[in-house]
Amino acid sequence: MIVAYSAIALLILATAYSTFVSFRQKPQNAQPSWLFPDRPKRPARIIVGFATLVLVIGVGAWIKLNVANPHTQNSAARSYHFLIPEGYTGWVRIEFEIPGAPALPTESGHTLVKIPPSGTLKTSSSEQYGLASEDYASYSNDAVRPLPDSGPGKRVWGKITGELQGPGENRKYEEFFVGSEQQFKDQVLPPKPKE
Repeated sequence: MIVAYSAIALLILATAYSTFVSFRQKPQNAQPSWLFPDRPKRPARIIVGFATLVLVIGVGAWIKLNVANPHTQNSAARSYHFLIPEGYTGWVRIEFEIPGAPALPTESGHTLVKIPPSGTLKTSSSEQYGLASEDYASYSNDAVRPLPDSGPGKRVWGKITGELQGPGENRKYEEFFVGSEQQFKDQVLPPKPKE
């Protein structure tokens, strides 16, 4: 994604430079240089100015349509709201593109991912890639409480995505651990040898 924005920025910079060179006034008796060659004729200046105006309007419209309006965005941006059973500790796994499984619902612009007590959720929805806005909460019969995924009291660790390939199937998944830092370390680090 950053490569696309870098290419646009470079194009804008090159266009701005060529516009500046086209309209500059060269002092008398000044020699042309590689940075400021001889001034082009009036028709060329008009074409460059018009092209710059079209480019600026086009980039502005593209940004407005693709950044400001979430309904026109593709799967590059996502917003997940994870609901984890209260008191759950262990690995959470979401398996995507499972035929016959229910799709993930959407609520208030967020994709709702409600994890069952088993810790594994299967869905027919596709995995979304790209920048993510994610929040976590624990749920019980009567309440939903925020679950910290950063800072002191952090409860979400080790998020990974992957794909299992087998005969006749590709299974995409996302996993993360819910628990204390020590519980997470106990899960991922080999036990220390006894002395």
